[in-house]
Amino acid sequence: MGKILGIVMKIFTGILLGFAVCVAQTGSVYAAQSRSSASSSSPGIIVQAVQMPAWIEASGIRRPVSPGDAVGASDLVVSGDKARVLARMPDGSFIKLGENAQLQVKKLNVVVENLTPKMSSDMKLLRGMFRFATQAVDKVVARRELNLELATATIGIRGTDFWSMTDAVHDAVCLFEGKVDVATNEQGVIALDKPSAFYVRNFDKPLQAAGVATQDELARFIASTDLQPGQGVAVLQGRWRAVLANASSAGVAARLVGQLADLGYAATSRSKPVAGRTVYEVRISNFATPADAQSVLDKLSAMPALGLSAGRVALSAASGK
Repeated sequence: MGKILGIVMKIFTGILLGFAVCVAQTGSVYAAQSRSSASSSSPGIIVQAVQMPAWIEASGIRRPVSPGDAVGASDLVVSGDKARVLARMPDGSFIKLGENAQLQVKKLNVVVENLTPKMSSDMKLLRGMFRFATQAVDKVVARRELNLELATATIGIRGTDFWSMTDAVHDAVCLFEGKVDVATNEQGVIALDKPSAFYVRNFDKPLQAAGVATQDELARFIASTDLQPGQGVAVLQGRWRAVLANASSAGVAARLVGQLADLGYAATSRSKPVAGRTVYEVRISNFATPADAQSVLDKLSAMPALGLSAGRVALSAASGK
């Protein structure tokens, strides 16, 4: 019993720390989301933070992810190597993606009744690691029907905290809090209703019953989707930017911005006078800390194809400036 209690305490400590980091890094996340939701009768999924590189594919067009981007029905969210994506659902819950993940939003419907959002959504995790988490207030006031499809099962979510993953060899689901119903293709519906309950389907092995995750496994699951401070995290209203280059013309700057977009980095350019001439500063903004900006600057400067040589980290006068 003591070991189980220790596991449960570890789970909730991880959850609380994760939300604390999220709130600290994103600053006015909830105010920003409220403004976004107020402007639409059917608010979408809003990216709160991204550890680059990552992309959103919509209508056949791929673009790099920035904090504040909306993800709608039929969109595909893709994360790259060592990347993370944190997004807020219309009902206030959070989804997290780990590295090299692909999440398709197949359906997203939101109706507000008596100031309370009612959300229904179908998603498909094509690859990678996924985390769904709620805050205490959302568990009380929000209503949701969310289904997450894996290769061999569909997870029915009503109000809970859980982790899941899929790859070429297996599907897995681990419950942190609440309950999920795992509708499997071969074993019927498996209910996970106790903290640390763990289901795995190894495609090349015999079927097995649900079990309990170890403390080491729980720690790995939590870390696999959590943002990594200092490793290129951009957030809503982030104050730091990585200045990558001062291009000699708007055309040169646009080409570099396009190259960076292909690589999963949302860069912009801005003209400014330098020593009596106009240059076009190519930058990536909204980093949470100078270490995050420096991390991306170092990574991109090490790519010979980009030809970057004189970058710097700067504090923005205002978010994204």
